[in-house]
This record gives sequence, structure tokens and C-alpha cells, in this order.
Amino acid sequence: MRVVGGSWRGRPLSAPAGRGTRPTSDKVREAVFDVLGALPETRAAALAAPETGEAGEAEGPLAGHLALDLFAGSGALGIEALSRGAGSCTFVESAPPALRALRGNLARLGVPVVRPAAPAPPPGRHAVVLAADARKALAADARRHARYTLVFADPPYDLYEQIRPALVRLLGRVLAPGAVLVVESAAGTAAGLPWAVVREKRYGDTRVTFLVARAAPPAEGEPAD
Repeated sequence: MRVVGGSWRGRPLSAPAGRGTRPTSDKVREAVFDVLGALPETRAAALAAPETGEAGEAEGPLAGHLALDLFAGSGALGIEALSRGAGSCTFVESAPPALRALRGNLARLGVPVVRPAAPAPPPGRHAVVLAADARKALAADARRHARYTLVFADPPYDLYEQIRPALVRLLGRVLAPGAVLVVESAAGTAAGLPWAVVREKRYGDTRVTFLVARAAPPAEGEPAD
């Protein structure tokens, strides 16, 4: 497994041993980022990003984005976003083997890892690693008023239907206006999320849905921000 584009193109990435994770293949990852780079919504979301100073001097097709990689595994999707210019990426993962691979990948690439809501994040690209269940991490991010412009969500296929209601409820509280979401699911499972679908692709047994958060209403019982 390797970084397929951007400033770290060709750099190797480690994946955790065993079958507990399902890394997105290099081929699918390259196709996903080709689509992202071609979507006008991707650039629009970056231009509307909250003024945090996190983007630094990064350049590339994803410059200006504040990314979130849910169910990150080894971090391949979020690292790819950083390689292509995203100013920061928050990685959420709970499995210890995957966390070890993720932290090792970031260390080998020289990516600074900072605490959530660090008062003075370093200039340029950096990462946050949350060793937590996705639902707990999203709830904590909402309390910190985090706002992301680019979100990757690749939950276990067999748990997608179970996890989806929480994703709808909690993701809506951490999305910047116009944020772009990239959601992976089994080929036979629709994303079923309340945001606007702008593109959908199938790669073997994987369905990748690209969505834009165009002022979707909050889930029932949730206050609007």
C-alpha cells in the first residue's frame, strides 16, 4: 500500500495485520481522489472553510480543507488528503493494531500530531489522532465546535446499517457549510444519508458515494447549530 498522489506520492504505508480492517485499495483510492479533484463542490468547500489558520502554506487540489477520516484504519484516506494539500486531518480509530499502523505511517511521513483543539497548531499540515469509537469522537468534536470541510467515512460494511443513524445525527453537527463527504459501503448498500448526492461510483464490491452538506436539516430531536 502506498500514497498514490500529491507531495508524498509513492511513499509506502503500513496496514495492520489480520482481517480486522479493510484498507481501501490503491486503485480505488486513486479513483476516489480523481473524482474529488474534479468536483467543483470540493473547491467551493475549501473556500468556505472556517478561518482557523490550519492550512498554512499547503498547496494542491485539496489546499484549505480541514479533513476528518472516520473509521480510519491505517489512515490511508486522510493521509492521501494531506498529501494533496489538506491543512489538517483528524483520524478516528479505536482498534489498537490499526492505531499502531496509523501512528507509524504519520511518523514516517513526518506529520506533526497535535491534541484536539490545540491552541497553537503548527504551521503547515498536521494531524489529530482520536483513539475512540466514532460516535464518542464525533460527540466530543461537536462539543469543541469542530467544523470539517472534507469527511471520509469507511465503516465496517456489516455494521453500516447499525451505524448510519448515529452518523446522520452526529456528523451534521461537525460539518462546515458545503462540506464534501466520501462514504464507502458495500456495493449493494445505499449510503442513505440526508445530504445531496453529487456522484456515486462502484468499484468491485465497494460503493463510494460523494455527498455535499447543503444545509441538511438536523436529525429529529437534535437542535440546529
